[in-house]
Amino acid sequence: MRFFCIADRASSLGFKLAGVDTREVSVRSEALEALKVAVSSEDVGILLITQKAASFIEGELDELLYSKPLPLVLEIPSRGIDTKKPKTAGEVLKKAIGISI
Repeated sequence: MRFFCIADRASSLGFKLAGVDTREVSVRSEALEALKVAVSSEDVGILLITQKAASFIEGELDELLYSKPLPLVLEIPSRGIDTKKPKTAGEVLKKAIGISI
């Protein structure tokens, strides 16, 4: 299993330097294409996606999260963007299965 990253331009460099296969996206069509590549590759186990990149394809990510066991999708903060408080694991579980922990 390997990592795959979909990131905005400002956030992608660190992942590339770490050797993670990274697709840089700046519009919805690029994000959709990168997601298609990640899902079609059988050896991708963890999909990292920055918040900015995820904002382009929220619906498709939700569908992926609830329909397939792999890849595990982890949304990470985008570099240089002041965002709201990140979701906790409990918030993700509540959204996914309706149970608070």
